[in-house]
Amino acid sequence: MIPKGIDNADTIIKACKLTIARLGEADQENKELLQSAIDVLENMKKKFFLKTNLAVPPTNACKKDAIELQSIVEEGDLSTFPELIAKFRGNMEKLLKLAKMDGVIIT
Repeated sequence: MIPKGIDNADTIIKACKLTIARLGEADQENKELLQSAIDVLENMKKKFFLKTNLAVPPTNACKKDAIELQSIVEEGDLSTFPELIAKFRGNMEKLLKLAKMDGVIIT
């Protein structure tokens, strides 16, 4: 069985790739942000953190944002895109901070 954190990471990666494909050439900055998230998650999938229950809440938040980003890009209404991409960035930063597992003792 695939751990939930890794499953969420795969879903985030897929949604980011689809969003990048739909954005076209116009929005290079956000495409770079999404590609960076993909790269980070691909590397993180090799780490222990995503196999723990600690990864589930932050990956759920990122997954929700990534799916919403994909949805609004597919619908063509980008009015809420700037706020949502900022929220996604913040949740990715929280995920990265938690992935360091500072102060976590494994017994």
